[in-house]
Amino acid sequence: MHNLTHKLKHYLDGSRQLEDTFKYSTVLYAVAFIHLIITIVFLHYNIFPMYLYNILIFGVYLYMAGVYIKKKAYRAIYLFSISEILFHSVYATLLVGWEWGFMIYTIALVSVSFYMAFTLSQFRRKILTPFISGIIILLCFIGTKLICVRHLPYYRDFAPSGAVGIYYCFNSFVCFVMLILFSFFFVLEIRHTQLHLEQEKETLDAIASHDPLTQLLNRRSMEIHLHKAMEQAKKIGTQFCVILGDIDDFKKVNDTYGHECGDKILILVADTIRSHMRPEDCICRWGGEEILLLINGTETVATALAEKIRVSIEQACVTEEGTEVSVTMTFGVASYIPGFKINKLIQLADNNLYIGKNNGKNQVVS
Repeated sequence: MHNLTHKLKHYLDGSRQLEDTFKYSTVLYAVAFIHLIITIVFLHYNIFPMYLYNILIFGVYLYMAGVYIKKKAYRAIYLFSISEILFHSVYATLLVGWEWGFMIYTIALVSVSFYMAFTLSQFRRKILTPFISGIIILLCFIGTKLICVRHLPYYRDFAPSGAVGIYYCFNSFVCFVMLILFSFFFVLEIRHTQLHLEQEKETLDAIASHDPLTQLLNRRSMEIHLHKAMEQAKKIGTQFCVILGDIDDFKKVNDTYGHECGDKILILVADTIRSHMRPEDCICRWGGEEILLLINGTETVATALAEKIRVSIEQACVTEEGTEVSVTMTFGVASYIPGFKINKLIQLADNNLYIGKNNGKNQVVS
């Protein structure tokens, strides 16, 4: 019971798609049940052609539910069900009359045929097949009505008018239930598709905005955040800083241990810096082994943060073929000055970084 509730919850929120097995099993068992009721009705009124037909078709639907579902022969189930329901509606109407309401099923059949074909991967012609089915159903509906207008049914006056009215209401009820049920299924399909598209969009946005190796923001995305920070500083006077970091002697790491080890170092550095960042700050791979940080706050706050990161990186290492490989990092800090452009601010941080490189590396310069 808990598992069923769990599945239903995921169906409703769109995180789980309706399986073809579930949809087609629902169709087969529902149609089989309706045929069973019709069998009982026609047996009661001694309409043996319809009684024999419905009891036979009842068995066929149960067989298909047990065998064809396992074989995933959904296309065959679709074509058989549409054809059989249409044939039964016409056949029953010609035998007992229009007033019994069997042709009402054909109205629901059009919507159901479009839904089932469109959501079934085995169908290549997802529009043409149900469209042709709809045209055939329409022609059968009109043709059957014309025949009933001109000719009396084969069986007449075998049931009181009240019973006929009740059965007409029953057929109408079943038709509406079918429309409601498959409309509900359709809404669930749409919700799942929308959720899937949103997730795909998020994935594509992440790919477009992040560096594939380090999973940090890329340069293009960071420039957007930098311009937003500058606009906010101009409007309400907020303070922000940029920190430009560069891994010391990174070329030696690549030359000595290989580029695979260099990639490990980049990932280690990215993860280490990320662990120190606040939610309101941003970090990106600016280029090569350069990392750029956008810090909301004063230069004092940014410098203290850069020093914590520097110490953490100095203490971290990766293992390459049994050898521990560690690196250091030099940082240049620059605080936003009104009137400065982004390029000028980053150049200032780069100048401080250059000073640190020329004065022993592994330090923070602001």
